[in-house]
Amino acid sequence: MPSRRETVHFQHFDVSYPAEHIIQVTINRPDKLNCINKATSREIAQVWEQLDRDETLWVGIITGAGRAFCTGADLHEWNEMNRTGVVNSMAAPGLAGLPRRNGKKPVIAAVNGICMGGGFEMVANCDMVVAASSAVFSLPEVKRGIVPVAGCLPRLTRTLGLQRTMDLVLTGRKVDAKTLYEWGLVTRMVDGDGDRVARAAVEVAQEMCRNSPDALIVGRTGVRMAWEEGSVETAVSALEHEWYPRLVQGDNFREGIRAFVEKRGPKWRDSKL
Repeated sequence: MPSRRETVHFQHFDVSYPAEHIIQVTINRPDKLNCINKATSREIAQVWEQLDRDETLWVGIITGAGRAFCTGADLHEWNEMNRTGVVNSMAAPGLAGLPRRNGKKPVIAAVNGICMGGGFEMVANCDMVVAASSAVFSLPEVKRGIVPVAGCLPRLTRTLGLQRTMDLVLTGRKVDAKTLYEWGLVTRMVDGDGDRVARAAVEVAQEMCRNSPDALIVGRTGVRMAWEEGSVETAVSALEHEWYPRLVQGDNFREGIRAFVEKRGPKWRDSKL
């Protein structure tokens, strides 16, 4: 990946660095409502690999340009694959590297507009969701003889509950951001256009980046263990035995406590976890 100081333009998305420690992907294919083809999906997945690998990057954001966040996979590409007898893989990590991503650093979805199909699957596995109040969500796959199997079904069931997820999956109906805010998927709602939503996501990311980068990683891990594991106690034990010792051995653990005692702001170091 090129220097973080530059905005990097790919064919269907841009990578920018809107604030210190933050990397942002903006899907930029507005004429196709930001649907994602396989080549673009692989390229965006590499951005999340960079996020996890680069110690100076702490939080990722994904958003869209124009009136859509993402309408999922490029069905014209799928149709051509079907015509030539190629079966599309649903292997991890999925569309744009998100539906089944298990990386170590948080990613915020800044949903600026239409969020459908694979776009919804991407959002279901993001760590926080900032959405425009005008955003619309749906899983319309059932209307096309498809099922959203790239990773969102168990995740949405954990987040929304059985019946609400059934409602979305079996009817394919549209729901607004307010509904999903009330159901618990949308973290924060924002009035305004896509730029305002992206700025709000950056503000959330900056709030996160005022904290220890080690604690961001370990705290996120603990929450996701509780979400993904069948047993709460198994998740607690794994966090205690596998991650907490690594946290307390780091410089940031001592710095946070020392700063409190000395009544000053902490001076965090990039995470080595």
